[in-house]
Amino acid sequence: MLKDINSFKDIDSFIEHLKKKDDIVGIVEYGGRTHSDMNIGGDYDLTVIFNKPISHNFTGIHFHIGRIPMDCMLLSVDDFLSDAPLNEFLLVHLNCKILFDRNNITKDILDKIKKTWKTPEYLSDYEINTFRFTFQHIIDKLEHRLYENELYSKYFIFSSFDWFLQCYARIKNLERGKPKVHLNYIENNDPELSNIINQMYSTDDLNIQFEMLKRCAYHMLQPIGGLWQRDEILFYVTPGGKIIDAEQRSVIKLLFE
Repeated sequence: MLKDINSFKDIDSFIEHLKKKDDIVGIVEYGGRTHSDMNIGGDYDLTVIFNKPISHNFTGIHFHIGRIPMDCMLLSVDDFLSDAPLNEFLLVHLNCKILFDRNNITKDILDKIKKTWKTPEYLSDYEINTFRFTFQHIIDKLEHRLYENELYSKYFIFSSFDWFLQCYARIKNLERGKPKVHLNYIENNDPELSNIINQMYSTDDLNIQFEMLKRCAYHMLQPIGGLWQRDEILFYVTPGGKIIDAEQRSVIKLLFE
């Protein structure tokens, strides 16, 4: 275990310290806390951008300043040059605030990713089929085995809700990776769903938890065709693929006739 030896009195002094480093070309913040907020509760999220990679073994560091947990990504300009993010966590940079920018390098790469990494406004066939299949699959797994392992069932219900929230955010075209924002959106814009979620989390009754998860799925998927039906063939569409009726019918004929 490495010992944290930093002595910065606040986040601002840490940022000012970083600005003096020649290899650092940008500092950005994201999340709910700003750099001037030293109140206890919650962490502070920032990314330090270097002119070249400093490691192929890690991409960030966690430490404390005062009593504030710091979640600090350590990236390079190269991490922003690909046509798609290397992982979904990098998508936070689509809505970040620049605190330091050397020679407009940071502004330029952020402007670039806002064009190339932007989530499409409309759902793809791949996403629609994936969402419709996934939640019917979850329901099927639990439907008749709810009490085989009660602890596992509770775990599976609530871990599935995490996936539900990600899918809901995508269907509603909300900013990805911000569950607090998504839940606030539901509370303010979708009272029926908000009530279902509150019922699921306010009970220890496994049957009610399962029923509320099903209702979440029905509610979310209704605008895009609902859950996968038992008399329906649902194709695994590739991420860039399209549903071509004649092609799919020919495969069905090949397999079933």
